[in-house]
Amino acid sequence: MHEIHYEDIDLNLLVVLDVLLEERHVTRAAKRLHRTQSATSHALARLREQLDDPILVRVGGQMCPTPRAERIAPELRRLLRSIGRVLGQNEEWNPEASRRTFTIVGPDFTTAAFPRLLASLTESAPQVSVELIPPTPTMFRDVGDGHYDLGFFRVVPTDEAVICESLSSHPQTVFARRGHPALSDWGLDAWLSYPHIRIRVGEGNDSPVDVALRTLGRQRQFGPLLPHFMLAPPLLAQSDLLFTVPYGILADVVKPFDLVTAPCPLPLEPIEIALYRSRRLQRDPAISWFHSLAYDAFGATFGTQPPSPRRVSSP
Repeated sequence: MHEIHYEDIDLNLLVVLDVLLEERHVTRAAKRLHRTQSATSHALARLREQLDDPILVRVGGQMCPTPRAERIAPELRRLLRSIGRVLGQNEEWNPEASRRTFTIVGPDFTTAAFPRLLASLTESAPQVSVELIPPTPTMFRDVGDGHYDLGFFRVVPTDEAVICESLSSHPQTVFARRGHPALSDWGLDAWLSYPHIRIRVGEGNDSPVDVALRTLGRQRQFGPLLPHFMLAPPLLAQSDLLFTVPYGILADVVKPFDLVTAPCPLPLEPIEIALYRSRRLQRDPAISWFHSLAYDAFGATFGTQPPSPRRVSSP
């Protein structure tokens, strides 16, 4: 195993490595780093020597990271963010002059709140940007440790290092295309007569819908299993598939995809969605400022409630 001496590590090289792994192109990385291509190539050579790994290899017409580089990339990004926050803690926060990138860890439908959030940022901090990180098994610990600025997820038990602030509560709702045949005689049997889109939520994690059905001795028809929520609307719009999720997840795309909603014919508890932030960093002026903007944007976006459960949306 190649031994790395920590005293020999150059922080500037880690910054170069982070950009190279993101761009996967020496010229583009050099442009972002405001370096010459030659200097960036030289830094890559030093990194290869220190890590005893090619880092980027040419496959076909493009540069691809090695397996080791793939493993390093997310941890390196978190490390550099943490260093930046530690070194910048005593600086006065000036949103108008900042070029900071704030991070939110959450599922893909988090972006529904981005138009409102970005509008607020454009008005008060035009050079600030936002990065969405997909959920990970350690997302709450990472928020608590300050690796990510905010988390967005359903309400779940967490430790004291994280502050959970509920935004809204959403009943499980069935989404379908307008004119779906199940809606003409809505009920449990009609709901079970058509295949259902499902979302992969992790190994061994059953959907609350399927758990509730098992208690009744029933089972729904399984349609496609998707990795992201926002892949469902175009499928719903062009098929007889059904999708049962908390209302707020797809509330913003009902009109664009001409979808309709119906109450879930199972007695399921509503799902609360929330913002998460680090208790240790709650007084950090930059994070406090960003949290305030995000809380308003997310609250306005996901505060919409579904039509009355006493009726099905008009097919």
